[in-house]
Amino acid sequence: MEMTNPQKAERYIQNLRKVRALSKPQFSPETAPDVLLETIQGNAVRCYEMMRENNAILSELIYTRDPVVLTDDDIAELEDFAGKMFNYTHSEDVGIAYKIYELLLKAARLRKDTPMIIKELYYCGVSLHYVNISDPEHNINLLGHRVHAYMMEGAGYIAQYEELDHTSRQYIIRCVGNTRLSVSRYTHKAARRYMRLFDQAMGIIQSPYYQKLDPDIPWNNFIYSMHMDRMTLMCYLREHDDPEIAQKVLESATYVYERKKPYQSDDARLQNWRVEYYYHAARYHAGLCTAQEATEALLEIVERSDDLDYSPDGINRNLTAFAYTAAYEKRMTPEERAAMADRFRFAEQASRRYLETMPSNEYPRVASSAMQELLLARSYLENPNILDVFDNVLAGHKPTFVHSQMVAHLTRVLVRRLLDTNPAALIGVLDCETVEAVQSRREEILLTAYHCGLYHDVGKSAVIMYIDTNSRSLLDEEFLCSQSHPEIGYCLLCDAGYDEYLAPAARYHHCFYDGRGGYPKELPPCPRNVKPIVDALSVADSLDAATDNIGRCYNMAKPFRTLLGELRAQSGSRYAPAVVALFQDEGFCERLAQKLDQERKKVYLQVYHVGEEQ
Repeated sequence: MEMTNPQKAERYIQNLRKVRALSKPQFSPETAPDVLLETIQGNAVRCYEMMRENNAILSELIYTRDPVVLTDDDIAELEDFAGKMFNYTHSEDVGIAYKIYELLLKAARLRKDTPMIIKELYYCGVSLHYVNISDPEHNINLLGHRVHAYMMEGAGYIAQYEELDHTSRQYIIRCVGNTRLSVSRYTHKAARRYMRLFDQAMGIIQSPYYQKLDPDIPWNNFIYSMHMDRMTLMCYLREHDDPEIAQKVLESATYVYERKKPYQSDDARLQNWRVEYYYHAARYHAGLCTAQEATEALLEIVERSDDLDYSPDGINRNLTAFAYTAAYEKRMTPEERAAMADRFRFAEQASRRYLETMPSNEYPRVASSAMQELLLARSYLENPNILDVFDNVLAGHKPTFVHSQMVAHLTRVLVRRLLDTNPAALIGVLDCETVEAVQSRREEILLTAYHCGLYHDVGKSAVIMYIDTNSRSLLDEEFLCSQSHPEIGYCLLCDAGYDEYLAPAARYHHCFYDGRGGYPKELPPCPRNVKPIVDALSVADSLDAATDNIGRCYNMAKPFRTLLGELRAQSGSRYAPAVVALFQDEGFCERLAQKLDQERKKVYLQVYHVGEEQ
């Protein structure tokens, strides 16, 4: 008997949850190595099968649906499915929710159903906001313009406010309040634009006219939420001395601090863990307290945190709060830092233990944001340690560590082979202008190659929610966001002081050899002093991604020989001819295939077995 559409939607949800569990296994130290590897491999095969089934379900329920022929029953079923997929930070699958809302908006426009249009504009905007990758410090906000457009269109219906029903009015007010959503607020110009949108929205929300028309709308909640959001200008204040913005932020921080209360149900997200931090930090930026007092407030949050709480609130209290301490620690005097050294050390150790014990959780967006904050915090330190940078990614996402370890190993192998057989191909690397210079710095070149491979994907700390999507194919919007990881990695490594070799390697590892393809697009040529290593790294990256037959959940591995054919076919375009030429040696290929398998098993055991014991 064929399943109904609601049954298919439920099947998708169950498959999603199964894949989530299977793709993030946990093992006890007593697990036998062969059992561990067989389990991971078996899980990957099962995940791949469910991915194929889920892609078929989504194609039928969403991707190929014609909005023209959707009935009222179809719309009700889709709305129910979207509601199960989206719940802000607790969403099952916010990307699929967005695609459903997008389909419903098309249907609403065709029907010329104004209330439905307004409702779907809000949900399209807010769900796409949770899909979006936004890194204000590095000017990355890939989908922000689309989020803003949805909310501005919805807010535009304020002109018809009195003509519409009560529910539509609530959605209009939500759109009005969210016109500042996904708007950058890091530069002076961006902060002023944000403030203009904030003031316009608050003028409507606080208006006695609209409040009198709809006295049962939760106006105070909307006002509270607006003030809470204005405090996100703290990211701007941490980098800029701006008394005017500081005073505005202090007004919001004081408002929220004086009215903080536990929110329940749909309003639970309004009870933000940052309230105490915002209040003390706002007072500091307004010149009303010292950096030490602001730092103490943050340390108290960390010290009071439950280190076994892996909810979104727990992740933020244990990780993000500590990350923020670095911004204010640097503003303290040496004497103040020395007096608080033990507390800083305790907080850092606590955050590291939390990362190491944090299980695979259901809040990848929150965990990703927290890890990114930790990585950014390293840039505030006087002597950032690159091992700390990668340790944060490692502790938070084991698949990234497996892949990065393998790419580091393979990059070093390929560069060593070039040193042995064609050292002229490495001229330029580390500013070596002759073959003799290349050979004289052999060990330094190999170590640099290894580190370039190890840290090439550090930017994935910002896109965990996409590389964890193993239950279906990525949406175009998600793929676009995932493509930001080379640029984010580049920025993070530059911030940490590794802009000479490691940062460019992270930035260019998905760019084609000939500069005519790949991503990010429209970059200047890769620096000559690291280009030969990037050429090897690009091949190593593809080699591991395509041939991992143990734990790659989103696709089935290719035979080593199949991949060699693809490398040769793209020699001179995607891949460097000098690197591809290494695979003409059959003996080298056989040894590499064997060592690749051995090394991969070793790394998986280290991460999922030995790593659990530490």
